[in-house]
Amino acid sequence: MSLEKILEDYSKSNMYPFHMPGHKRMLEGPYKIDMTEVDGVDDLHDPEAVIAEEQERLAKIYGADKSFILVGGSTVGNLAAIYSSCSENDLILIQRNSHKSVYNGAILRHLKVGYINSKADENGIYRAATLEEIKSAVEKYGNPKAILLTSPTYEGYHCKLEDISKYCHAKGIILIVDQAHGAHLGFNDEFKESAVGKADITIQSLHKTLPALTQTAVIHVDGDRVDSRKIAAALDIFETSSPSYVLMNSISHCMAILEQSEDMFRDYVDNLQDFYKISGQLKHLKMVVESNEIKDPGKLVIITKHTNISGVELARILRDKYEIETELSSFSYLLAMTSIMDSREGFERLKKALLEIDEGLDDGNIDVPMVWIDSEKIMEPWEAKKGEGRQVNLSKATGLVCQDEICLYPPGAPIVVPGEVISEKAIKLIRQAKENGIHVTGINNDCIYVVN
Repeated sequence: MSLEKILEDYSKSNMYPFHMPGHKRMLEGPYKIDMTEVDGVDDLHDPEAVIAEEQERLAKIYGADKSFILVGGSTVGNLAAIYSSCSENDLILIQRNSHKSVYNGAILRHLKVGYINSKADENGIYRAATLEEIKSAVEKYGNPKAILLTSPTYEGYHCKLEDISKYCHAKGIILIVDQAHGAHLGFNDEFKESAVGKADITIQSLHKTLPALTQTAVIHVDGDRVDSRKIAAALDIFETSSPSYVLMNSISHCMAILEQSEDMFRDYVDNLQDFYKISGQLKHLKMVVESNEIKDPGKLVIITKHTNISGVELARILRDKYEIETELSSFSYLLAMTSIMDSREGFERLKKALLEIDEGLDDGNIDVPMVWIDSEKIMEPWEAKKGEGRQVNLSKATGLVCQDEICLYPPGAPIVVPGEVISEKAIKLIRQAKENGIHVTGINNDCIYVVN
């Protein structure tokens, strides 16, 4: 029996709750299945019954050796993966455009950090890390305990994980893949490069690309290079001791959908293929069209670089005039995320809106700053974070050592990392982002924290 079914039955029973939570299941909606670890519903931190069965079910669906349910998103998965794979002072290599949770994991574990410098194109979009870039980083920093890659990237670009996995394992390196945006990969031939079975640890956010509630995620383990017991212990540290049964129920329901999803994925592919036909009809806007081995087709990337509007302005027009909200907008592009739950009508609505907007645009050339700043590293990120620090205005920060992550959000990849020197280029990028309406985290009233 699934957790979803057990919670449904419990909510209909006559059992009176002299236990947490305080709403006592007396309110409608999700309150009815919001439980604590009472008899029959198992314990996420010590699963022996239905939750253990659900995790085995997850592993079977994805083809993993072992899977763990997460209710803290891929963030908690990244933290646990890093903590369980590395010890203090170990070297870890990460993509420079990794999510801030990856940096936080390295900081909490007091690791030495080296960077894999994947390339950004003329629109400021990062491509996936290549094997050559990984080898270059290993030559520069030495053999790490672990390598952590982001694949697919926020915009959908895939690493060639088969070759990278062989390289890492030949050198005794643990491979961790932050696949937060790839929980749907592998369920149809159009969606390539699932990391499961190639990486030692794969972290996936169910909620990003599948029908599941926000914060739902999973961590998969393959092979014997990583101790699953240590991952469970790390999750015991980083994940709440009161895990939400509402979220776990959502994961259980998502699994039921995946087990019967063949037709849904087929319809999804048909919708995407039909939508991409718009590429030949646009005069000013441009769709990014790549092979599915290079990029996830479910990530719709629309380029505005050669028009007279920015990606942020395009997002505003879609929101205000067409009531379409998109995932990310930047200097010269916009990202619309899709899933098996998107309707044909939704795709048609976006298609019609883009064609109408395109008709009213003029030629142009949007100035796109270099989003990756090659900053000088003075100390390890954890060393920069351990002191009190002081706050200074951006205008006076050049040459000082940053104490916080400064990120464009989304996607949450740092412009400046703790322990790096704040350069004039970084400050210029921060100001350009703010002027263009791009959200910048780590800045408060035009001030930044630096190391004393």
